[in-house]
Amino acid sequence: MKIQQIYERAIKKAVKEDPRSKAVFEKDLKKVKSEFKKLKGIYREIFDRERLKNPYADSRILFGDPKTEVKNVLVGIDIDVQELLLAERLRDKGRDIDLVISHHPSGKAYAQLDKVLTLQPGIWEDLGFSEEIANGLMKGRMQEVARGIAPRNHTRAVDAARLLGIPFMCLHTAADNCVASYLTRVFKRQKPKKLTNVINILNRIPEYKYAMTMGSGPHILVGKDNSDAGKIFVDMTGGTSGPDRVLARLSHSGIKTIVGMHIKEPGFKAARSEFLNYVIAGHIASDTLGMNLLLDAVDPGGTLNIIGCSGFKRHRR
Repeated sequence: MKIQQIYERAIKKAVKEDPRSKAVFEKDLKKVKSEFKKLKGIYREIFDRERLKNPYADSRILFGDPKTEVKNVLVGIDIDVQELLLAERLRDKGRDIDLVISHHPSGKAYAQLDKVLTLQPGIWEDLGFSEEIANGLMKGRMQEVARGIAPRNHTRAVDAARLLGIPFMCLHTAADNCVASYLTRVFKRQKPKKLTNVINILNRIPEYKYAMTMGSGPHILVGKDNSDAGKIFVDMTGGTSGPDRVLARLSHSGIKTIVGMHIKEPGFKAARSEFLNYVIAGHIASDTLGMNLLLDAVDPGGTLNIIGCSGFKRHRR
């Protein structure tokens, strides 16, 4: 399988699992195309044209010839210089590494992370938010994320991959879409009544079961075992955490329980003040589940040899 095939299959799966309705998805993609048409000069020249067909700016081939044949893949939740040096060391020891895949973005994909947040207002629209309110809630958060990313050294890992001659790819929202949609379907099918039922469902999933053995399994952050689960919203895609003030709107829209990967202290306080239940499924476990679901779609025949590192553990379904 070639690098380009892996990438294209991953994006195809991500689009299939996109939590937005088809109408909202197409509307958001049309906005990007409209934005591009208005650009002139240097701004048109430097525009990331991959965004015209791949709406997930944090999922990209970062280095390497797309036509390269791949058999052995080193996959990690986070890939930085040390993991790339690990790949080189494995090569020295006789283990061929044809491609390194990171879940979390690097290089251009990391620099553009704020653009992926536009996915979240699309989800909120499907929950009943008006387009104006949904976009208004996200605007400030996008600017905050962009400010936080701007001073970072985006290219460090990509430069290391280039110097070592190791093809490098990241699949962030592409995988997050998979875990969000998968868990949404699981909860709709099993209809948990109480938060303890939500936890039991998660703990039967191999990635979360393994996380339990490592001391980082799912737990109830806000609520109690016997609290009514009510309507569940799986909040696990769209780049990074959204604005805390959206929690009030979610509560008013009928959401009773949020299942997320993680939450910061202000978000925890906001959820508690809005009488929302909040279940922490776990960050690395959720990312691993998303990557496993994505890899199952990319390589259904099992032709790739996946070597896990940096928090990732392969589980095939």
